[in-house]
Amino acid sequence: MSLIRPALVLFILLTLLTGGVYPLLTTSLGQWWFNSQANGSLIRPER
Repeated sequence: MSLIRPALVLFILLTLLTGGVYPLLTTSLGQWWFNSQANGSLIRPER
């Protein structure tokens, strides 16, 4: 019984980290570093 609480805390912490913080961080960094490519289209206009 004493291992249930730490296991639940770790589960919730890792769920928030991998499900929220990491995707938000990678999306934000991708938008910042590759701004012109991140929002671009696969179809390029003719020049």
